[in-house]
Amino acid sequence: MNAMGRLRPLRWILLLSGTLNLFAQPTLASVWAKHDALVLGPKGPSLTPDTNRAHFFTGKSGRRVRAWDLGPEAAPVILTWGGGPGDTLSPERLSMGFSSPNAYRHIVLDQPGTGGSDWVPGWKPEDCVDDAVTFLRQRNIRGPILVSGWSWGSTMALLFAQRHPQWVRGLVIGGVWTNTPEEVAYYLDAQGPRSWMPGLSEAFRAYSDSRGTACDLHHAIRQGRGGAALAKAYVDAELMQCDVGGIPRPVLLNPPTGPDRGPVDMATEKDEDTRFAFIESEMLCRGQRGAWRLHLRFPKTLASVPLVVIQGRYDQVCMPETARRVFRAWPGHRKRLIPMNAGHWSFSGPSPNSRKRAGLELTPTQEQQLDRAMKLDFGSGFIIEAALACLIEEQGVPRKENH
Repeated sequence: MNAMGRLRPLRWILLLSGTLNLFAQPTLASVWAKHDALVLGPKGPSLTPDTNRAHFFTGKSGRRVRAWDLGPEAAPVILTWGGGPGDTLSPERLSMGFSSPNAYRHIVLDQPGTGGSDWVPGWKPEDCVDDAVTFLRQRNIRGPILVSGWSWGSTMALLFAQRHPQWVRGLVIGGVWTNTPEEVAYYLDAQGPRSWMPGLSEAFRAYSDSRGTACDLHHAIRQGRGGAALAKAYVDAELMQCDVGGIPRPVLLNPPTGPDRGPVDMATEKDEDTRFAFIESEMLCRGQRGAWRLHLRFPKTLASVPLVVIQGRYDQVCMPETARRVFRAWPGHRKRLIPMNAGHWSFSGPSPNSRKRAGLELTPTQEQQLDRAMKLDFGSGFIIEAALACLIEEQGVPRKENH
């Protein structure tokens, strides 16, 4: 055998090794094993909400954007998108979703009208993900990076991957939403899950021509009908729908009875419930009308990028079928679907009041043990961190690229 022939086996071994690494992806067993280890292990310190880690810049719309750069500079970078839209992902809230938040470098943008970012009338999600790239470059971060998001955050994470695939090392999303008319109807209409939740649809009849659609509710909120009481009821209804699992014995929500106020001016509005209800209902109205949705058209280059989709089987906010559609549409085979015994949020254990009525008195240690047991049975928010950690372990040190 000549020299070239002797080199061929080695070349094939190296090629095969590289191919196996390229197509490596976490298994269900490995993700759940990591999740359980995080649940049973100690909780690390929270991220420091140091204002020096908050940065302001002018976004693509010409308005002010606030973004956070948190955690150790040398740690793996995760771009996390908040939900709603209309919710603020503060350092404190971000820390709650991680067992070891300081093991990562977190990049977070306040979306328009939330946190420290200015409201942008008719804002474009595409501009927002482009702003994220601007901020990454400002922070001298070179891709690819990990990207994550839950609920509306999954929409933004997928949109980021569509528009900037070269920046994505891996994607972990959950409670998946793409803002189609079908999803909006499933979430808000009286014929959807709310038909099984006494009081939710009925509470909004006076403000929505008895239909409860997103556009009806947004018009009422925009015009100030019902004042702060309607906005609070909108938020309370969403929280109840996210946290389903209890027995709906009483009427869950009474009709809001606050006085009308003038039209909402988002440039000056201070009430957080009103801001959230305005922003979210406005985007859902766009979804209802077919004016903005996430189209499931992904660049073929993403076939080499691993995707992990996490979805609660009993989600009463985001249609579980949406997660399956996204999973099927993602190119290639580097993808994993992880179903959870959960709603939009993880199920929780018996309430303190129910335990007291049943004569079950627990010490603080027993409270913690019960909480951990519930998370082991039903899963928890740590499943996102578990999937991210598995991707990092599978991929090793990320390659360096200039953008």
